[in-house]
Amino acid sequence: MTTVDPILNALALMEERLIGRMEGWRRELRLDLDGAFDAVHKRLDRLEQEYEMLKAGVARIEADIGTLKADVGALKEDVAFLKRAVGRLEARQEEDASGRQDLREQALGFRRRLDELEERVQEIERRLPPD
Repeated sequence: MTTVDPILNALALMEERLIGRMEGWRRELRLDLDGAFDAVHKRLDRLEQEYEMLKAGVARIEADIGTLKADVGALKEDVAFLKRAVGRLEARQEEDASGRQDLREQALGFRRRLDELEERVQEIERRLPPD
């Protein structure tokens, strides 16, 4: 039985070494897994923060879009008002232009009549005896 003892002792030593190695691997695996979970947790935290920032940004953009829509509506009303005002001004300008044309024609008519009158006056003056 002396031979069984050294074999059992060798097996027991080998078993202890294997268990020691397995415990080391288990510790390393635990550390690796803990590190990986910590990294995933940090990344999830960052993603949550970014998500919240994006949500806030989208809310600001939506508010800005609402403001812009209101501003565009006001601008459209202003443009329509200005178009009507320009139309009235153009109509008045047309009236004034036609009125000016009439005045020009009248002035030319008056000038012709004045020239005719001056000619008559000169003719009459020629007929008058000298002083």
